[in-house]
Amino acid sequence: MFAPIKVNNYKYFSIALILLSISSFFIGYIYDENSAGGGPTDFTHTWANLHTFLNNSISKGINLTTTYDPEIYTSARTPLIYIFHKLFNPFVGNEIIFRTSVFCLSLLVPFLFYLCLKQKFKKEENLLLILISTTIFLSPFFRTSAYWGNEENFGLITLLLSFLFLDKFLHNNNNQSKDYYLLFLVVFVSSICLYFDQKLAIIPLICFIQIIFSVKSHKLKFFAFFLYFIFSLPYIYLIILWGGLIPPRDALGRGLGNQLFFYHIGYASTIIAFYLLPLLLYKSENLVRLVKNFFSQKRNYYLISIFFIYLFYLLFFHDYEGMRLMGKGFVHKTAILFFEEIIFQKIYIYFSFFFSWIIILVYLSNSLKSKLVMSYFFLLSIVIFPLMQEYFDPLIILMAFTFLNSKFYINYKRTIFLYCYLSIFLIFSNIYYYNLIN
Repeated sequence: MFAPIKVNNYKYFSIALILLSISSFFIGYIYDENSAGGGPTDFTHTWANLHTFLNNSISKGINLTTTYDPEIYTSARTPLIYIFHKLFNPFVGNEIIFRTSVFCLSLLVPFLFYLCLKQKFKKEENLLLILISTTIFLSPFFRTSAYWGNEENFGLITLLLSFLFLDKFLHNNNNQSKDYYLLFLVVFVSSICLYFDQKLAIIPLICFIQIIFSVKSHKLKFFAFFLYFIFSLPYIYLIILWGGLIPPRDALGRGLGNQLFFYHIGYASTIIAFYLLPLLLYKSENLVRLVKNFFSQKRNYYLISIFFIYLFYLLFFHDYEGMRLMGKGFVHKTAILFFEEIIFQKIYIYFSFFFSWIIILVYLSNSLKSKLVMSYFFLLSIVIFPLMQEYFDPLIILMAFTFLNSKFYINYKRTIFLYCYLSIFLIFSNIYYYNLIN
């Protein structure tokens, strides 16, 4: 008798939360919210990069990406986004109008996220899926990129499109001609992920592997290989032009190819675990049982022991005091806020590394695909500087609900917890950067 009332209460509350997240997203734009800290600064680079392409031919603009002059081109990404704006965005003549156009295009991310959820969780209620999709509005980094006309959200759009087309391709069993059409879309859109954001190279790799190991014909698999080769040629040209994976100015500033940042593994684990922690609720119908099952398997203790090898490296080979302050995510920032003494900062940070490692291991247990993807992000963290939280937000959540083989038990209660968890993070991000900047 009372169960339906409880469910309806969750639904009414969910509607209120959906409206709240959407409203906050628009209000944030009106008031120039900067919850990721770098919005206005990044926009100065975006605006300069854009005008480099607006004022020159595409070929000359591409050649100018080799410059060391920050007033001409400053970005670690390929110039595809600026070519896109030059060719297809009619609202590039004014800063405010341009930012508004990027803000409107960013609305595709929650919409496409909903379509992905609808495709993956076909039996679930629309309201629940809409609630999950609107949690993207709570990402400080998605919001800031949307408000300040920056580059990041375009990679998220193509990531979600890649999942939609890949899923449709893998489940199309009736129409062979449609297979070729869908395969082209999968390869094209997933390849574009790389050009919008190089760290998303994992997306075409996932798509390619799933295509190769699918039950599709050898002709389709060969066609996929051919298409990926063709779409990789522009990036191969850029590598030759730049002499590396990213433009030379950013490569020099980031030490790419010259240095390995092993201490980033710990910080990457804290950032990744931060987003996986609320998702543990979706992993099992009983979270306590999930944790017990993990610790009941002896092989997991070998994985836990890896942390202590890493701790040995940190204690004896890592110069904590000599690190540059930029990046490293919320744990490093809170360590500095909470503690003045270096020894207490290190205890707090290293304990956070261990706790985060446990969260990740519990989440990844019994999923080889998820383990391989997370290994990619850890390897990526070793070669990039600075390591920013925005590299994983909201990417980890989007991938967990789409590409990763996570069997989720979704319901209103768990999703409301995720919503509140991300809302608290958004509030603290705004407070932190408001006090830091002002």
